[in-house]
Amino acid sequence: MAQTVADHEAQIEDLRREVRELANRTVIELNRLADRQNSDREYIQLSVENQLLKFEKRLLPPSSEKDESFKAEE
Repeated sequence: MAQTVADHEAQIEDLRREVRELANRTVIELNRLADRQNSDREYIQLSVENQLLKFEKRLLPPSSEKDESFKAEE
């Protein structure tokens, strides 16, 4: 019986070690996932800002310098 108890204690210690390793790996993966999500959000935000700038550029009226050069050509 003493041998069985010792075996169980060793198994319990092995299981605790495995749980700690899994918990550490889980934390690392969660951090990686959070970093990736932050990167994706930044990329999307920059992409949207870029598209808005392109759109705004098309909406801007011609500058006065362009108007004057255009009138001079007529």
